[in-house]
Amino acid sequence: MNKVNLQVTSKGWELTVTIDDKEYTEIGKMNRPGSATHEGVDFEFIEEIPDDLYDALNSFFPFEIADALMELGGNENE
Repeated sequence: MNKVNLQVTSKGWELTVTIDDKEYTEIGKMNRPGSATHEGVDFEFIEEIPDDLYDALNSFFPFEIADALMELGGNENE
């Protein structure tokens, strides 16, 4: 099954893409409002991910949500 899972908190996000039962995960960690670092895979270099899916994944959507939650004073225990 092909799918995308996204979990976002004020501390960052985890974006996992499953293509043909192989998982690829990007982790974003918020440093402060407006600033994040990335760990894990770079979806651009995963040949199994088609260009149209990569384009959708390559947005600022997870960062913008985490940033908004951080500015709300997200729970430090997340």
